[in-house]
Amino acid sequence: MAEMTVRGLTIAVHVGDREKGLAFYCALIGRDPDLGPDPDFYEWEISPGAWLQLATGREQIAPSSFRLRLQVEDIEAARQVLMSHGIEPGPTKKLPSLVAFANLSDPWGNPLGIYQDLGGVVPGA
Repeated sequence: MAEMTVRGLTIAVHVGDREKGLAFYCALIGRDPDLGPDPDFYEWEISPGAWLQLATGREQIAPSSFRLRLQVEDIEAARQVLMSHGIEPGPTKKLPSLVAFANLSDPWGNPLGIYQDLGGVVPGA
């Protein structure tokens, strides 16, 4: 049987309005996209080989069935930055010595979140 080695991943999020979606995700990620190969498609390399794709201009958006969480250095500082952009994360929850996380969603209901590694192994945050 042939072997398969996975070397990267992409996660696509679908949103409606291009300008609103791009503004939201630029604020969430903290920078402009790395690529914009199409006027309704943008990509950020979150870490080597891991890409977040934003497909804009979609109609009848059904929120994703998974939660996408992004790792941050300092969860409370990240919460303040998000709130300064009008993004309201939920309360920070902690699993002592493991992880702190806060959930949020984009304007189309896609479940998102941020997390901070508190020194332990973070299995699937």
